[in-house]
Amino acid sequence: MMAEALHSSCDLANQGLLLQGLRSSATAPDSKHQYGYGKSLYFWSLVSALGTFYGGCGASLVHSLSKLFYFSSAMQLELVGPETWGVLAVSLAVDGYVLHRSVQQINATRKPGVSFLAHLKKVRDPATLSILFEDGAACLGVLTAAAGIGLSQYYQNPVYDALGGVVVAGLLGCVGYALANVSYGYLIGKSVDSDTVDGIYAILMARPGIENVKSVQSQYIGPYTFSYKAEIDFDGTYLAAQLIPHYESLFNDLKSASDPASELHVLLALYAEDVARVIEREVKAAEAAIRETYPEAAFIELEPDSSKTDKFAVEDFHLASFKSQEVQDVRKMMYKALNVTVSVKTKLPPRGGKGRAQ
Repeated sequence: MMAEALHSSCDLANQGLLLQGLRSSATAPDSKHQYGYGKSLYFWSLVSALGTFYGGCGASLVHSLSKLFYFSSAMQLELVGPETWGVLAVSLAVDGYVLHRSVQQINATRKPGVSFLAHLKKVRDPATLSILFEDGAACLGVLTAAAGIGLSQYYQNPVYDALGGVVVAGLLGCVGYALANVSYGYLIGKSVDSDTVDGIYAILMARPGIENVKSVQSQYIGPYTFSYKAEIDFDGTYLAAQLIPHYESLFNDLKSASDPASELHVLLALYAEDVARVIEREVKAAEAAIRETYPEAAFIELEPDSSKTDKFAVEDFHLASFKSQEVQDVRKMMYKALNVTVSVKTKLPPRGGKGRAQ
């Protein structure tokens, strides 16, 4: 009973720590914590887990072992009466109800065809896991305490009660270790699950202006939020196709300009500026597409990064094969930029991370 009383005291203290974590994690980002305070919940969950491991498990183990090895401090069997069984029954009913509700809450977010254990491994909320584990251990602890007291009364031997206390201490130790391990993983920066990363990759690669996605970095910054960073190789032909309708006539007019060299320089400067703006627009559109499917993506960083930075693309302009290929690509990309469906007749050799078709 003493071990179970310590168990209940630890549970009560842990709920207070988790409440502090929930309040802290809801704090909005500021200049000192620009990614928010979501991980503070994992910190307080870690404190709670360590309290369960060292406080609950340690105190229960010391008390139970002292009873086991020093019979002078063993329980007085004649004092065990109906009130003891009543307290255990109420504890089992309360903890059992909370455990049932916890399982229902977790099942409500489980996808069809996914087992409960498989889904439980993906639960990132330490408060939910803490309630589930602690109440599960509480139910087992009550049953263990009842068995220890019952056997001690039946055989008139307090050793069984002491052994029951050792088992309860072991349960507390296992719960504390499991919860500490979960919090530890997220505190040091656990990456986003592969299904989500693959889903984001598919969203990005489905965009016509993106050739490749690489150097992906992600991590959970809270139970329900994560950050995603990747380097994007944009398709320059697609970007140019969006600018051709705006610049084609201007470049043609250079032939009759009074100072074609100066006007060319100005046009090239404006063209370069608009290329940067088109890239910025593509980045924002890609981020919006990601958040539409994954609203928990609180922070998205897409960095333009070409795989061919060692030379300028125009250096291949004198190659007839390159010029012919690029003419076809520009025409196709202009149709895509105007949201016109082009029938695919033949496959062209892939370039970069995504093949092109004509």
